[in-house]
Amino acid sequence: MGSGAQRQSMRPQRVPRRAAMPSRTDSVVAAASHVIGGPLGRHAVPGVRGWRPAAAVLSALSSVFVALGVLQKNHCVSTGWATPGSLWRACYSDLPVAVAGDAGSTPWSSPGSAGQPPLTAAITWIVRILVPGGSQLRQQQGMFAWGAALIALLIALAVCFTAASLPKGPWAAAHVALSPVLITTALISFDAFAVLLVAAGLWAWSRNRAALSGGLLAAALLTRPALGTVLLAVILVALARRLTRDLAGVALGAAVTFAVVGGLMLISGANPFASFTTWKAQGASYGSLWQIFSFAGFTLSPTSLTALAVIGWILAIGLGWLLASRDETMTPAAVALLMLVVVMLTSRALPVQAALWVLPLVALCAIRWRDHLAWAGAEFAYFVVVWGFIARSSNSAKALPQEWFAVFVAVRLIAVLFLVRACIDSVAGPARRAK
Repeated sequence: MGSGAQRQSMRPQRVPRRAAMPSRTDSVVAAASHVIGGPLGRHAVPGVRGWRPAAAVLSALSSVFVALGVLQKNHCVSTGWATPGSLWRACYSDLPVAVAGDAGSTPWSSPGSAGQPPLTAAITWIVRILVPGGSQLRQQQGMFAWGAALIALLIALAVCFTAASLPKGPWAAAHVALSPVLITTALISFDAFAVLLVAAGLWAWSRNRAALSGGLLAAALLTRPALGTVLLAVILVALARRLTRDLAGVALGAAVTFAVVGGLMLISGANPFASFTTWKAQGASYGSLWQIFSFAGFTLSPTSLTALAVIGWILAIGLGWLLASRDETMTPAAVALLMLVVVMLTSRALPVQAALWVLPLVALCAIRWRDHLAWAGAEFAYFVVVWGFIARSSNSAKALPQEWFAVFVAVRLIAVLFLVRACIDSVAGPARRAK
């Protein structure tokens, strides 16, 4: 393998034009700039001051969106997260639910960690032990408060890593910091931790730190298994570019992460595959394409759903390889978004907080804000209806009919496909039009 400089030149590091000059090339940003900050000057040179000023501003603004999320869940913050009230008010969150029962001596012995991926269970347990005693409501409020503070920090760090990955166009990190989906989904669970790991892993890859990238992206997989597609995307890009040394570094870093986390779980007496065992026994659930089939009377067994999910992963790897090998302009973020969406479409469940998973990938692709807002609108609509549909057993007269709920699920799935098209066009579009 050649020198580090040669390896760097083989990596697709081109910054999308909209990332470098969003107020000149994006109509939504241009309109917004007349209200905040003003448009970019004619003689300004984007990125000359580096990524840090943009990261500082955007990370601060992201906390405002998390605060709006707290306001959105104000009813539950005041009265508790009992069902069905928390569902009808659309303020449900996994965070306060985790305070039920004893915290346990390890992250994987806690009652609240059952069925959770290893690192999701770990971060939930860490926050749980910080919560003081008291009534159930006080403990729930404490868990939610600590969780909200941590999530705000995690998102701010994800914004910084995203901006650092695009030193010539750091303002594209606004897709993480200012996304409307933060208001509705950021405080449902600790998925912001997975978002941070993905952003940090792709930053490490862009800085030629392959082993660190592999370790961080493997940790993202252990937080949300679907995000293993990002690790696979980096591997596929390395294979397509013949970056042998980097490929070995990614594999080594990932192996170390898996060994450390698996070893800690075994030492504590936990089963590293417990979440997989729980997953494969589940049926089609909310947000899934297969749930629409069940509405039509074609209920699929857990075994069939597992087979379809495996086929989805195989299809994702195949499409990812085609994109990475046939188009040299494709970045790991673009390949990862394609693969992630394929896995999402074939999964047995697609929670509302899955909207967070795509944010660092969308930012690194620097899609148009109108495309981002169109997708976010579909996510908002689904967020509004899903809670009432879940609570339909308590009052069927208030719930959305099954047929209409299926329409909202379908629109949401179509929207994420639209997001992939927008990402690929943003990364490769200018180069293709120039040919």
